[in-house]
Amino acid sequence: MRTCEQCGAAFEGDVCPYCGKNYSAVNQQQAAGGYQQPAGNAQQPIYQNNFYAGAYAPAVSSKSKIATLLLCIFLGELGVHRFYAGKIGTGILWLLTAGCCGIGWLVDIITIAVGSFKDGNGLPISN
Repeated sequence: MRTCEQCGAAFEGDVCPYCGKNYSAVNQQQAAGGYQQPAGNAQQPIYQNNFYAGAYAPAVSSKSKIATLLLCIFLGELGVHRFYAGKIGTGILWLLTAGCCGIGWLVDIITIAVGSFKDGNGLPISN
């Protein structure tokens, strides 16, 4: 006697008399080493964070553009905006050279205002 995977009833033969599940095709697939269908009405799991599941959304930094711009305007020569954005190396350089003698500070103000300034991970700061 075998037990049906779909309804749980005990039966003999290749077809369950209670739910009609046919086990002859499953036995042939298992003998051939092929793919075995899941028992019952099983569905594939739905993954919420699947890259291919939905529309493409461009990656954007979680840092605020307004905060970065204000930090750059008021404390830009000290490199505070670069520390905020996660660019530690260039933040130290800005700190030691007074924003690369003010030229880098002005360039940063323009790039942040335009929206092409990127954080330490290479993601644009645009929100």
